[in-house]
Formats: sequence, structure tokens, C-alpha cells
Amino acid sequence: MHRRLNKFLTAIIMMALLVSVAGCGSGSNSDTEDALRAELAETKAQLDQAQQVIASLQSGDDAETVQEDTQSEEGEDQDTEEEDNSEDQSEEEFETLLAGTYTWLEQSDAVQELQEALGIEADGWYGNDTRTAHIAALEERELAIDNVPEKPCPAQTSLNEAVGAATSTSDPILVDVDGDGTMDEAAIVTIDESVYVTVATSFNGSTAWIEATGTPTASEATYVPQFGTDINVDGFHELWVKTIPVSEPTGDARTHYMYVFIDCALQVVTNSGGSPYRLPRGELLDTGGLLYIDCVTLEDEPIMVYHEDYPIGEPEDGDYVWAYVPTPLRLIGATLEVITTNEIKRDIAPAPNPLPSDSCQKWS
Repeated sequence: MHRRLNKFLTAIIMMALLVSVAGCGSGSNSDTEDALRAELAETKAQLDQAQQVIASLQSGDDAETVQEDTQSEEGEDQDTEEEDNSEDQSEEEFETLLAGTYTWLEQSDAVQELQEALGIEADGWYGNDTRTAHIAALEERELAIDNVPEKPCPAQTSLNEAVGAATSTSDPILVDVDGDGTMDEAAIVTIDESVYVTVATSFNGSTAWIEATGTPTASEATYVPQFGTDINVDGFHELWVKTIPVSEPTGDARTHYMYVFIDCALQVVTNSGGSPYRLPRGELLDTGGLLYIDCVTLEDEPIMVYHEDYPIGEPEDGDYVWAYVPTPLRLIGATLEVITTNEIKRDIAPAPNPLPSDSCQKWS
């Protein structure tokens, strides 16, 4: 715009100069002088008109510039408003997720979406970590936490607080004792002469513990968390702990006790009489017999069969027969019940060919 004004002004000035030059070279008679005066007056009028045009054009240029600036500012304001609306909408969606209703250990797409919004691991399970982050986000926005699910039970008093500092701790193994799909760390903790089975569960974010079943003191036996099973296929792993008495020779069959996590507490599995169910497993050095477990289905019910396979008679004289005794067991809660059935009889019988294998799936 300014370039156009400059060109127009230059043209007017050039016209005035040409007229002046022409007048200077035309003589000094009165007619010529009068003609020059008239031309100069006309030129002055043209200059005045040019100034008016320039002023008008300048005013238009400023208006255009102002309009452009205004449009730019309006565009920026609109962008800012759209960003604010987007942020408001995003925050509104987040608060909607925070205000949702969830249940403890729920596994769903809704929980996964909440976890993604919270910026934590999005595994879809509503557990202890999700609950902590959920409460923090609600409290940060001064929103009610009434919709946050309660933990199903309070945490057990820590072993350190209840008994004392650990003397030693075994290497942990991974089993899912609480059935939430996340593996839990099981270990053996010794405090002086006492032995404890511990499991750091993801169920309520605390460590459950129970005094180990077996020999009275830590100096009389070694306890090893060996593996987990799920013999009744309910999603909750049973923890098998092996005991190795110092007095027994190395390599002999070892006694196992099973532990389960029920009602937010570790419990040792018992028989129907309430005594801890002792389950030796492995090879018997004195006879060469075998003790092992087999997981099968009996009339559509998953059960465990405890097998005893050993010789009867005098093996050194060759006067013996192999005995095979299966014991079908049903796990209900923390109790192993013997099942009475014609299909699997708990009697000495000729061993089947081939022998059943130690087939229960194991985690460790």
C-alpha cells in the first residue's frame, strides 16, 4: 500500500516540475506569464487533490492494517478459546472417569481407561495401586471419594511389629495365592528359632504371614517355598512348602504342607479332623517307592489324587509285589477331604500300566 502511495506522489511532483521547466523557457511576455500562473494554479490544485488522495489512501491502509491485526487477534483468541474448551472437555472426561463406580479386583476396560488417565500401569485390574492413585486424583480436585471401593479387609499386623526383626529370609517364589491374576511373592522368614510362611499379596497391598507347620524350631529343619498349584481350578494357588529335617538323609522323600489364602489370611490346609495335612513327595530311599500327586477330573469336578507306589514284601529276597494306593482328595476352603468313589478306590491294588505321572500344573 505504501509503495502505491509513493508512486502516485512521485508522478504528481514530476508533472509540477515539467510545468515549471516549460514556463522558464517560454519568454517573459504578459500572455505567457498569465498562462504560466494559470498552469501553476492548476498544478497547485492537483497537488492539493493528491494530498487528499494520499491522506485518504493512508487512512485506508491503516484501517486495513488494523483489520488484519484485529483478525489476527480474533484468530488467536479463537484458538485460545478452542484450546481452553478442549482442556475443559478433557478435564471433564477425566473427572467422569474418576467419578465412576468400580469394585475391588474388578477387571474391565473401564478400569483400564481409568488407569491410563491416571498415568499408571493399565492392566485392567482394580487393585491396591489403582485405588491409591484414584484417591490421590480425587483429593487433588477436592472431589468426594465415596465411590472408591473399600479394601476387603485390613492389613495384617506386620511380622516385624508382631514378632520381631527377621533373622533370615529365603529366596521368594511367585504364586497367585489371592487369585487376582498378579503373582505374589512367597518366602520363608526365620526369626531366631521360629519359622514363618509369608506372602506379599497384591490383594490389599500387605504381607500375610503364618507360623510354619512342621518341626518345632528352625535349627531342626529347613523350610523351602517350592511351588504353587490350583488343584480345584478356582484361580487361587495353593502354596506348597517343603520341610527338610536335619535328622533325615539327603534325597529322601520330603514332607510338604499346603497353605492357602482365605478370608484375607494364610491358612495351612488340614484334613477333615482339623490336623495339618502331611503330604510327603518324592522317592523313598529305603524301599524305592514313590509318593506323588496327580490332578484329574472326577465327574466334572477337578480333584487331586495322592499316589503311593511302593513294594510290599522283601525286596532284597525278590519276594515282594508293588502296591499302588491312590487317594482322591477334594479341596474345599482350607480342607482336603477324602472322596469315596468306585472310580478311584483308596485300596491297595495292582499298579496301572503306565503309572500316573506327577501331573499337577506348578508355578514357582
